[in-house]
Amino acid sequence: MSKRTIAVMARLVDQKDGIGIYGQYLLRELLLADPETRYVILLETPACEQLFRDYSNAQVVVMPARSKLYWDQVSVPRAAREFDADLIFNPKFSLPFFTRRPCVFVQQGSDWYVNPQNYPWWDNLYIRLMLPLYSRKASRTLAISQTTLDDLANYTSIDVRESVVSYAGIGANFTMDRDPRALEAFRAEYHLPERFILTVARVLHGGQKLVREYPGGNNERLIRAYRRYRRNGGDLPLVVVGRHVEEYLRARSFSDADLQDVLFLGFVPNQRLHLAYQLADCFVLATLCESFGIPIVEAFACGCPAIVPNTCSAPEIAGGAAFLINPRDEADIARAFAEVTGSEQLRGRLRELGVERARTLTWKETARRTLAVFNELVPLQASMH
Repeated sequence: MSKRTIAVMARLVDQKDGIGIYGQYLLRELLLADPETRYVILLETPACEQLFRDYSNAQVVVMPARSKLYWDQVSVPRAAREFDADLIFNPKFSLPFFTRRPCVFVQQGSDWYVNPQNYPWWDNLYIRLMLPLYSRKASRTLAISQTTLDDLANYTSIDVRESVVSYAGIGANFTMDRDPRALEAFRAEYHLPERFILTVARVLHGGQKLVREYPGGNNERLIRAYRRYRRNGGDLPLVVVGRHVEEYLRARSFSDADLQDVLFLGFVPNQRLHLAYQLADCFVLATLCESFGIPIVEAFACGCPAIVPNTCSAPEIAGGAAFLINPRDEADIARAFAEVTGSEQLRGRLRELGVERARTLTWKETARRTLAVFNELVPLQASMH
């Protein structure tokens, strides 16, 4: 019989973005690392209920709700009472206010404060009103990066002194191990050139039923920087992974000439994305602010030299293993393209440093840090059961 029960607010696993990936991988690693605990995984829809079917300590409960607020504040505490949970955990942010059970959540970023222009006014107002309240309600909080905590300390009144940095990891398929047949099949399916620069782009907000555009992806500036690189003599194509990126750019008057030698792959499942990294000469992430930047570590683990922003948490996560750029400076991005693609020696050094850095950022380590907080609040031997 399980020695404790943890109720997980897991509606984030439905999101088809980095937050969704974070939730899926962290929960599966927690289930593996903590077999004596029963995890009641609360979902809003049945879309991902099969994700945890192979774990004997997982109990999946689907709870449709009229709104996210109702789900958080009514459905979750009701389920926590029904299953006699010792603790409520949300891998994203938000908690039920009307519960006496210990609560833990993850501070997933500071972009609302650092780049408020990336969000509609009502999102910014909601965060400013609610995040401090959720933080006070939490028994403890975790954080995706130290930079996130530093930003929250600088921009808000939230007390982050007891928060624990837990980071994130990557899937097991992101490695240096290459399958030549799979690589050639992937190249043929997507009509990839022999050599190319890769980016993973974002143009839409994740986790919203009303899909909205996300300007923080910085895609317009990236394309202008790529055009500058080509005018200066660069000759590698740019391959773009991500939903609706071409449509987004064309809606902003980017022409065929502007997008010449840019290949848009659309969405590539995470289970196959490693093949794109393994085939690329280098990877660029030019977003304005990353709270962690999972694609950075994915590129590292696959041996793909990475060009990443010098803003927010990207330098922290890169740990000296990437070529840093100012994402607001097109000339700086173009210069990075030229330097990295033009030097096999530089790419080799970045490749070696990146692989080493990726070894330190794993889901197993994230789960270990998360469990340490659970164990502090509700030790297995002292749980209510």
